[in-house]
Amino acid sequence: MMPTPLRLLLIEDFEDDALMVLRELRRGGYDVTHTRVETPEALASALDAGPWDAIIADYALPRFDALAAFALVQQRGLDLPFLIVSGQIGEDTAVAAMKAGVHDFLLKDRLSRLGPAVARELREAALRAERRKMQEQLLLSDRLASLGLLAASVAHEINNPLASLMANLDFVLHPEQEGGAVSTEQEQALRDCLLCTERLREIVRDIKVFSRPDEKQRGPLDVHRVLDSSLRMAWNHVFHRARIVKDYAALSPVLGSEASLGQVFLNLLINAADAIPEGHSTTHEIRVVTRQEGTGHVRVEFHDTGQGIPPELRERIFEPFFTTKPVGVGTGLGLAICRRIIHEMGGEMGVESEPGRGSVFHVRLRTAQAVTEKPSRATLRAVPKQRVLVLDDEAFVGRAIQRLLHAHCEVLVLVQGPEALAQVASGRRFDAILCDLMMPEMSGPRFYEELSRLAPEQAQRVIFMTGGAFTEQSRAFLTSTGLPCIDKPIEPQRLRALLAAMPPLGAEDDPTTQTA
Repeated sequence: MMPTPLRLLLIEDFEDDALMVLRELRRGGYDVTHTRVETPEALASALDAGPWDAIIADYALPRFDALAAFALVQQRGLDLPFLIVSGQIGEDTAVAAMKAGVHDFLLKDRLSRLGPAVARELREAALRAERRKMQEQLLLSDRLASLGLLAASVAHEINNPLASLMANLDFVLHPEQEGGAVSTEQEQALRDCLLCTERLREIVRDIKVFSRPDEKQRGPLDVHRVLDSSLRMAWNHVFHRARIVKDYAALSPVLGSEASLGQVFLNLLINAADAIPEGHSTTHEIRVVTRQEGTGHVRVEFHDTGQGIPPELRERIFEPFFTTKPVGVGTGLGLAICRRIIHEMGGEMGVESEPGRGSVFHVRLRTAQAVTEKPSRATLRAVPKQRVLVLDDEAFVGRAIQRLLHAHCEVLVLVQGPEALAQVASGRRFDAILCDLMMPEMSGPRFYEELSRLAPEQAQRVIFMTGGAFTEQSRAFLTSTGLPCIDKPIEPQRLRALLAAMPPLGAEDDPTTQTA
């Protein structure tokens, strides 16, 4: 029988004892390749140089001991068989080592079981590695299932308004009658187009929310807005099983991550729908209830008229990999992940259920300390003939903004950053500069950097625009500047409010009035 290869990291300060361990392993059928270390620094270097199949350590060494070595291995996140071999070790010391996670300990005068112990721990390590791999595959499967649901919902939701939008635009652009003013039918078609664009904007916003499930940024959130996004995403899965009833109360904003909270709400809605059989939507309902609990908390409840959960399974449903769904339908990770997300937000999550009477899942969240105030009517006033520069590499976006603002603003549309910088360098000044964040040749941050050197007062008048393609670098940039950023498609009211908040240009902004 061929010897089994074994890459061994041996922590031992006596050469004779090291030879004794190696001889016993070879006797047990191992072809050992080893490195011997006896200091923390040498151990760290050896761990870096790995990989290793197993680690065997003497309990006491001059500069550190086996437990300190084991702690260093754990800090590296390595799951390796770690065995202690010692000349003498008390029962209390051995128990403490095992409690710390050491896999086995042996006395040097009883090494006959070293080979079988190493074989056992290698098998256990392989099983743990296989379990981790399966968990990763299940997590990926769960994420892919969510993405599949998201894609189906988006395709269904986006096609209807898109079909109407295209048909109405074709009707307006190619009227049957020649010349004349816009007809009543054409005006109605344009109004329908506007409604369709509002629908599409909501869908795009929902996609942006659910495409960032790992985002950790937290702030004040409108719970109803997140719930409505989740309901739109789940609608295609729910509507043939139950009717949706919204029982909303006035709420304070909560503190949390929009993406993570949306993931929790979507998962609870899908679970509620899965508990209800298909084809009985008129007799079943999923009721979403929100209530304010004092000034410190908000409670969200998801009621369903499904089959309910037996008492013996009620707490187990939050365990990882436990599921009551049929084989192949769920991974058993959804509720475990949801509870972890809510706990990370400082909240609570639980369930009340009776078999045959449905279930109520509840989420309790902390309210945010800071509440963003809505702009007052005075803020929304129109400022006549502001000078606005629009910088966007998509010319049609710039033209749309120009048409939106033309009644009260002089708008210059450019598609390249150097052109915009040349305008400022020539002496032109603007009340506001709308700049796309992600542009191919000169990005928004690069334009801002150049503008800050050229005309610092103009750089403070930049309003960034984004289609949602954020990177960690761009997020950090926006945080560092403190400048406003608006999402595309642009909300006209939000844009006008930002422009109205801009102070008027003064003499200090005009280089032609400055003297040397």
